[in-house]
Amino acid sequence: DGNPAKLYLPRDFRGGFCDLEKNWNNGINTKGFPKQSFTMNTSASTDLIVKHFMCSTAVVRVMMGREALLPPAKHFDYLCACCLVPCWKCEGSVQTGDDFSDASKLGDAVGSKLKELQGLTDPARLYSAGGANGNVFMDMWSSVDKYLTKVCLKECNVDFNSMNASSNPREYNFSPSPDTVMATAFTLKTAAIAGSGDHQREITNLQNTIARDFKFKALPLDVCPYHESRCVPMPGIKFELASPGYCTFGMTGAVVAAISPAASQAFVGLGGESLASGIGETFGKWVGDFQRSIPAFIIVTIMAFVTGFIYLVLLRFAVGLCVWLSIFVVLLIMALGGASCYVRASQCAGADFLETGKQIGAGALIAASGAFSSGCDEKLEGEGHNYKGCQKYSKGLNKCIKWGDASSSSIMKKYSLKFGSDAGTGIVPAAVYSDRLHNDYCRNPCDIAGADCNAKSIWCFTSNADQAWEECQPVGVVKPTCSNGYAIKSSEMRTLLEVCAYVLWALAVLYLIGVICMTNRIRLAIAVSKVAAIFMRQNTMIVLTPAIQSLISCIWCLVWVLSASFLLSQVPDDAVDKGAFLTYAEAYGTDTTPGKCTNSWPSGSVWKDETNCEQINGTYACWRCAPPRYTFDWRFAVSFFVFLWNNALMIAIGQFVVAAACSCWFFTQNSQKGSTGVIRKAIHWTWRYHLGSLAFGSFIIAVLQLIRYIMMYFEQQAKAQKNAVMAMILRICQCVIWCFEKCLKFLNENAYIQIAIRGSNFCVSAMNAFYLILRNAIRFGVLAVLSKGLRVIGIFFITVGTGVIGYFVFTSMYDDMTPTIPVVIYIFVGYMVGKLFVNVYGIAVDTVLQCFLACEEMGKVDAGENGYLPNQLRGWLKEKPELD
Repeated sequence: DGNPAKLYLPRDFRGGFCDLEKNWNNGINTKGFPKQSFTMNTSASTDLIVKHFMCSTAVVRVMMGREALLPPAKHFDYLCACCLVPCWKCEGSVQTGDDFSDASKLGDAVGSKLKELQGLTDPARLYSAGGANGNVFMDMWSSVDKYLTKVCLKECNVDFNSMNASSNPREYNFSPSPDTVMATAFTLKTAAIAGSGDHQREITNLQNTIARDFKFKALPLDVCPYHESRCVPMPGIKFELASPGYCTFGMTGAVVAAISPAASQAFVGLGGESLASGIGETFGKWVGDFQRSIPAFIIVTIMAFVTGFIYLVLLRFAVGLCVWLSIFVVLLIMALGGASCYVRASQCAGADFLETGKQIGAGALIAASGAFSSGCDEKLEGEGHNYKGCQKYSKGLNKCIKWGDASSSSIMKKYSLKFGSDAGTGIVPAAVYSDRLHNDYCRNPCDIAGADCNAKSIWCFTSNADQAWEECQPVGVVKPTCSNGYAIKSSEMRTLLEVCAYVLWALAVLYLIGVICMTNRIRLAIAVSKVAAIFMRQNTMIVLTPAIQSLISCIWCLVWVLSASFLLSQVPDDAVDKGAFLTYAEAYGTDTTPGKCTNSWPSGSVWKDETNCEQINGTYACWRCAPPRYTFDWRFAVSFFVFLWNNALMIAIGQFVVAAACSCWFFTQNSQKGSTGVIRKAIHWTWRYHLGSLAFGSFIIAVLQLIRYIMMYFEQQAKAQKNAVMAMILRICQCVIWCFEKCLKFLNENAYIQIAIRGSNFCVSAMNAFYLILRNAIRFGVLAVLSKGLRVIGIFFITVGTGVIGYFVFTSMYDDMTPTIPVVIYIFVGYMVGKLFVNVYGIAVDTVLQCFLACEEMGKVDAGENGYLPNQLRGWLKEKPELD
């Protein structure tokens, strides 16, 4: 009973599917109308015009005057709808245009506005500030869904010409939505004429305006299968096909030519004609370029695999360098991260980050070098006039020179131990205390208030020719003194950054200690990684295992998606309420209250049926529900579980084939390694002996995944019901299950390796793997971390290498085409090939480690040409003495 087309067919404003004979809730038959296009939303487009007419002095006088046409009980609602009085609907009075007390002049003004909407004038006037509607429609592109309605049509470009060429045109006599007070007031057009002559003439003029001007030509039924109110074209807009079944819109050439260039550019930026056609042309050119360069694509794909094998060869010789370099980089990141936090916390306002770091580094070096004697007093108060410390370096780590040094400049000589006749010349005041200038220590000798020589802190002349003099800090002071405040104003944030710095440095120290303590284990992990690289280099076809596995999985997924689409598209007839609702909030809901149309997931949508409202207790209800595009039920849950189980089984088979091939290769004589068909044997073992174990292990994974997805489903249901607490609880449950699933996947992979090594069933192998991991937790942890790093390096190497090779191949073969899109495709191909290599490599590493541990626990050391133990692991095993 399903219809997969419902998952992708375009939909109209009421949720009906285009080109479908039977729509939900006896919807419109849109068979033969395959394109989703747009027509005018007459209610929104005429809203300000209607208010201009109905809220003018001339109409208010008729509706509420001495011989009022509107019942007194409706007066306030009428004024509120016009925003003529303060009320809950309005934030202020609405500017609709000039107010008219004369019905005839009002009719002329409203008629001019409506003619622009009816396409009876130059369409450019509608989108011009000089038109009768002013700038109302100049900004429509920022909220285009307000003025246009989605409908299903035969062709995209259906406009006034299509309507005029039809032999069965329709006409729409506008009237406001029945659920608004304007609808009640609009009954003016049928009101009985009574009262005095002037009053009668006024009513007649208003009625004539409604009857004459509030009419729209509508598309015929054979072009637009909806009520005429939904089939009014929008002037000045044309449509064209953007993608199969979907039309995009833009201004006609006459409108674009008439408006200003700035407005035209804004239109293009908001998704107009030029942008749509540009995207289509660019995309078409990309597709064309790729089709022309398919030979280059084939070459680059082959080179991606070659790059992968090159990586394995390099890994065989450079794995140690990569590992130790990665370890150093991690240590450096933690150290620099801590330093960055500390510098940022100490940075003064207006100071440069790098300069602050330099000062802090200089202070730390000076403090660490012990450049001061124990007899020095490093106390600094105020501007440092009484400082008697032994600081010999400036903030920039420049060496201070002795005060009064003969080799110094003439100005510096004024700061000598004895000023003599130079004292008081204006360069150095006589009141400078020369007894404070001692050797090459930093000082602030001038303490005369207002004197030019009065520095902010201690300083010295330096031996740096480019830095004549510079301020100093007392020995042991690392952080700079910020007299003008800090770059980060919040003291709490500065404290937090400083704490983060200490934490990162502590972690770096612990990390360094851990690396030193685990050096032997790291070296073992490097040896294991080298052996895994040798296995892959000698059995290159093993890389095709995940490729073939992925191909089979893709075929299976396509078959499953086709099957599941029938189930997803079977939206039940009672998926959403078929009734009408008084307000949008009742139908759609609020932030805290679920709506009648959105109280379950997948949720429906809401639309306003202005032509078929229902009366509920004397009030019009016009809001209705549209059904969701898809739904979930127990049948889909069964199908989805089959999907999860099959996917998990495919992954398990791939992991086991690699593990079995690697273990078979490991226990083959060294002289015969690489010459025996271990892959063929692994495939035979899979299908002949262990398929049941793999199916059972994948079944457990699939059950856990199904439970997690069911939790996700109920979380969405809780969100639809506005139950935030239950949604959060379900999300936490998902996280817990996800963590458990990851642990179980890790255990399963190691269980499959145990099955490959020992040939035991799944439960026994899982138990053996669990206890093996417990006994060798540190080894597994170190290997997991290093293996992860090597995988990242491998993916990066293969991806970048493929992209670079692809660029040179493409440019050498097609020098007349832009390489951007092909190179992006090549990088993606390189990434996928890199994933294939590193996933196989990761399983091979884990298998080699378990084979090594099996040899270690059994005490078997069978090395050499006739032995099986790879030479890279020979030094790590000692044979156990046999017992009598």
